[in-house]
Amino acid sequence: MLSRWKYGPGAVRYPTRLYKVSRRFVSKLPPKSSTVAKFHFPVATHSIHQINQNLDKFLTSENLRITLNGHLHKKPRIMTTRSFAEIRDETGVTQLLLTPESTNPSLFDLLKSSGVEDSISVTGYIQKKQVGGSSTWELVVEDYQILNSSNLDAARLDKLKHLNPQDIPGQFRYLQLRTPKYQQALRKRSKAAMTTRQVLVNNHGFTEIETPLLFKSTPEGAREFLVPTRQKGQFYALPQSPQQYKQILMSSGFTRYFQLAKCFRDEDLRSDRQPEFTQIDMEMSFIDNSDQVGVVVEDVITSVWKGEGKSIYRLNGEVLENVPEISPANLLQFSKLDYFDALTRYGIDKPDLRSDLRFQPLSDFFISANPDFPVIEVCVLREAFDPSKPFKLPSAFVDKSSYSRRKPIVLALKTAESAENWYQKFVEKEVFRKTENFDDSKLQSLLNLKEGDVIAFSTRSEFPYENPTPLGRFRQLAITEFPNKWNRPILQADGTVLDKYNREDIFVGSWVVNFPLFNPVDNSSSTDEYPLYDFKSYESTHHPFTMAKLEDYDLLESGPLKVRGEHYDLVINGVEVGGGSRRIHDAALQQYIFEEILSILNYQALFGHLLKALSMGCPPHAGLAIGFDRICAMLIGSSSIRDVIAFPKNQSGIDPVVESPTEVGENRLKDYFIEVSD
Repeated sequence: MLSRWKYGPGAVRYPTRLYKVSRRFVSKLPPKSSTVAKFHFPVATHSIHQINQNLDKFLTSENLRITLNGHLHKKPRIMTTRSFAEIRDETGVTQLLLTPESTNPSLFDLLKSSGVEDSISVTGYIQKKQVGGSSTWELVVEDYQILNSSNLDAARLDKLKHLNPQDIPGQFRYLQLRTPKYQQALRKRSKAAMTTRQVLVNNHGFTEIETPLLFKSTPEGAREFLVPTRQKGQFYALPQSPQQYKQILMSSGFTRYFQLAKCFRDEDLRSDRQPEFTQIDMEMSFIDNSDQVGVVVEDVITSVWKGEGKSIYRLNGEVLENVPEISPANLLQFSKLDYFDALTRYGIDKPDLRSDLRFQPLSDFFISANPDFPVIEVCVLREAFDPSKPFKLPSAFVDKSSYSRRKPIVLALKTAESAENWYQKFVEKEVFRKTENFDDSKLQSLLNLKEGDVIAFSTRSEFPYENPTPLGRFRQLAITEFPNKWNRPILQADGTVLDKYNREDIFVGSWVVNFPLFNPVDNSSSTDEYPLYDFKSYESTHHPFTMAKLEDYDLLESGPLKVRGEHYDLVINGVEVGGGSRRIHDAALQQYIFEEILSILNYQALFGHLLKALSMGCPPHAGLAIGFDRICAMLIGSSSIRDVIAFPKNQSGIDPVVESPTEVGENRLKDYFIEVSD
């Protein structure tokens, strides 16, 4: 356990032994000569990367003295006639050689006293060395200077730094960030941000505008972070997104806005969520077609991917194909997938289209025991195992905790008989019953089950408001448990089809469209097996500012749940990386949605500012936000956005480096009219 120490006003805690010092020590001024020497050092003449790129030139340059600044990468090897060390700068690692001929003898003692992760400056000349069959180089040291020594914790964590940098404790995030993995991650993030700005500004004429972080409390889905003020009962709220500000900007004469926006949501944390996150936020005026937004977004995504030497694919029929360059005719390149099709085929509105797993409804054969969830559907994992060998279903398939509600029934078909009669015991137990026109031969022909297959089945409602459905969650688990199985073939440029490939190298983009504008309110608890929908109360599927499909306009009055929204999600590899919509720019219609459909009685207090802006000639507009952290994680092949955030919070919402959040004393809380109850 790493020791902690309390000192100073408010007894602030610091997480490393570096701060475990007595007051007598810190009150004494450090020796001048040794301390001041740390502030006098030669500036680096080159980086390791620059030398690697032009090695022949450096090797043939006589009397060229090189200075490198960085960190001591490994524990030095001290030998009788020569000693070795490694220096790491932000661009790479190279070897240092100290010999009696080239180095002042006192530098050997200095090297002996050096520790891993010391900040150092070295000067010398380059010489060639052979490693295996290839030529590389090392720096023969003439001068060596320790600019700042590291502590014992750095030495203890040195092995993790080389083997598993992600296992370095979070309070030492700065040591993690020194490793190549995280250096590369944050540099790719920086490059992606630069590409985004160039594409939006240079290609599409956007203006970058910052919107306030101190907002007001409004219902937008997730819990908010509230910021108290010194006015009694008055709070700011940190924005879940700049949604309302950017719509107001559209009423301000800026026709194309964007920003890399900080957003805040007080929600349960998973690998793809953080209390604060970044999104590429954009809005466009005078838009009459959502495809106009999509073309801009596709330009950003394909440019960012191309900048990392990666390709992105689309679904064309039953195969994947490489997305061509952005169309000069401003046509979408990614495929479109209807929301209802996504839920009925794949059980989720963000399906991983690299896999060809899809569902088959069995309504012609079986009737569910629950009339509110009448559709029985199956997912077959063909040739999932070798029936001649022992096989046990993955625990994730049958573990109740893997599913948000009921789990599907999952069967491993180990014999030809079980493949033929899998449903019999469920009919006998009245899990479901046969239809009047049940035809076993047609069922066998439809499913074509074989020994070695795994079959999963569950129920859903006619219109699947559950997202994901139980079978949709099973599909996600199956793809994780059996990687590179059931992949869709790829149609290559020369017309040939590629069947075997590493799915981690493939990125498939798709637009999910035609979402329901509203959902019935779910009044069930977390322990209920089935959702309990109130079909007379509605909530926005995404947010209340989304426009209805024009052809569904009359249904806003007669049947709100039948209305489709002008919403569109961008999904890549089963991850929702962006979502947007055409907005309601008519104040009267927006008021009707607030008041008559969503029953927001205090809409003037919550949204009066927006209604007023809309009523003053606000043009038609639409927009979208891309999860910037998510696409950066994809680019480095990680499932966790923590890997591309410099100082992320952990799963408890704590920043382990500075140990926030912290307690605040009662005297300070009084200024904000806050009392902490026991």
